Amino acid sequence: MKRASGIMVPEIAGETTLTAKNQVSLPAKRMRELGWEKGDRLIVEVLSEDMLLLVRRPAHWTDAFAGRLTHVFGTHEENIEWIEGERASWTEEQAG
Repeated sequence: MKRASGIMVPEIAGETTLTAKNQVSLPAKRMRELGWEKGDRLIVEVLSEDMLLLVRRPAHWTDAFAGRLTHVFGTHEENIEWIEGERASWTEEQAG
């Protein structure tokens, strides 16, 4: 992908042919550039009637997602503060 004005713009990696066994060969140069290797597992997502998306399956899902959802759950400190507030509310409910 190329970066244009801060936006990732896809670029054509090559062309291939679908075989009688529904197989395709991916352009070797691009696969090397991506670091994809023989035996890598690929997730296939259907985007439209004429478009598929290939994503290399992570070896470890936890490593792949580590740190990527911080905008959803907040910082570590914010999470600790929330948990402590929740725990405090339990003792307040029991006392009340």
